[in-house]
Amino acid sequence: MKQLSKIMLATVASVALAAPAFAWDFTASGSTTATWNQYTSTANNTAGTNAKTTARVHGEGGSLSLGASHTDGDKTASVSYTLDWDDNLDEAITVSGSNKVGKWTASGSVSYDPQRAGCSAYASSHVSNPTNANSSGELVGDNVTSAADNGTVSSTIVGPTACAGDQTDNDMAAITLTDGTMTIVFGEAAHLSGQNVSSSSVAGGSVTLDSVDADASVGAMIDSYQGVSVGYAISDTMNVTVAYQAGGATEDGFGTGEPLDGETTATHGVSGFGLGFSGTFGPATIGFTQASSSTADESGVTANGLLSTSWSTMGAGVKIDLGDIDPFISFGSATGSAGSTANKTKEYTHSGSEVGLTYALGTDTIVLYVGNSEDKYSTTDKALTKSGMEVGYNTTVGPVSLGVGYGTQTKADADKACGTVAASCDGFSSTDIEVNMGFSF
Repeated sequence: MKQLSKIMLATVASVALAAPAFAWDFTASGSTTATWNQYTSTANNTAGTNAKTTARVHGEGGSLSLGASHTDGDKTASVSYTLDWDDNLDEAITVSGSNKVGKWTASGSVSYDPQRAGCSAYASSHVSNPTNANSSGELVGDNVTSAADNGTVSSTIVGPTACAGDQTDNDMAAITLTDGTMTIVFGEAAHLSGQNVSSSSVAGGSVTLDSVDADASVGAMIDSYQGVSVGYAISDTMNVTVAYQAGGATEDGFGTGEPLDGETTATHGVSGFGLGFSGTFGPATIGFTQASSSTADESGVTANGLLSTSWSTMGAGVKIDLGDIDPFISFGSATGSAGSTANKTKEYTHSGSEVGLTYALGTDTIVLYVGNSEDKYSTTDKALTKSGMEVGYNTTVGPVSLGVGYGTQTKADADKACGTVAASCDGFSSTDIEVNMGFSF
């Protein structure tokens, strides 16, 4: 009995001493927003098209997150479970961590969306032209599935089907390795910056590039993609990044440039190179990115070798710190074209620019924004042009954020095709007034 007591005491002591080393910090967070919005729009300049106005108050829940983190010397780890609503319920379980050995620090994460949608499998059987039906057509007796006389048995076996919304592939992730001067990123990531430095209000008025597909911020049209990049800090205020992409054809060039020539993953791959630079010169911070990609046949079939798509994109951003006033300029462009003779007119071009400033009033901020964009979807397409303007004021009331904004937007398209959408938006105009209150807890 004494021996057992000693063992129990030793166990308790060991746990008590080890607990600080293995301690985890647990967190729970959420957010809500409440909005008053008045939106007036005219769809186009077609005769008989009138402006319509809606005014709404809308309360909305934000993301809900449960998490825990742990630090043990040079090692860190965290786990989180997040629910969010973005047209549907998004569920994500994420584990991330980092470890430092010598001068090098590695970090990575893995995240999955369970997407547990319902699915079913069943077998059904019925009788066509049954012989045991009464005058009302109802089946009677036990012989409802027989084929006596001119009755016919019809059976349909439905096997297991993929659940709608099920995860279709392994999580795409990247490993980051850095010594503070050189940074290597290997895997799926936004290896290059689009260089957008613009600010906008809570109201709607800002423009994007290729709003019918990529819906990218003004700058280089770049999103996450499979590749590797190497960044190097030239000094404390300047750094340069080179990036390489290698993926399947259905993975867009640098994350946004879709295949235009009928390529598929079964026949083609996509590759590309890009360069990014960012530096601070006095009060100005300047960023520039240039990238290009192309698809190529990997099947060896002659017909497939005739299909290809090339994309190039460029973006730049300039932000100037003048104390309370911080002007900004963002601009960018992208061009994609099909390589085959059959699709020689299939050429997409996107360009845009944004200018404005933020003005600090103590802890409050005033935002002024003006933006323009142009999209074409073939060599014969008349450009879809958009112009937008926003004025906003952001402040806090105790623990609550408060934003007030006014925005306008107009569209023009001479051939009334509105990009790849048949309905006309030539002459579109809108005004948006919004008051937004947010609370995080």
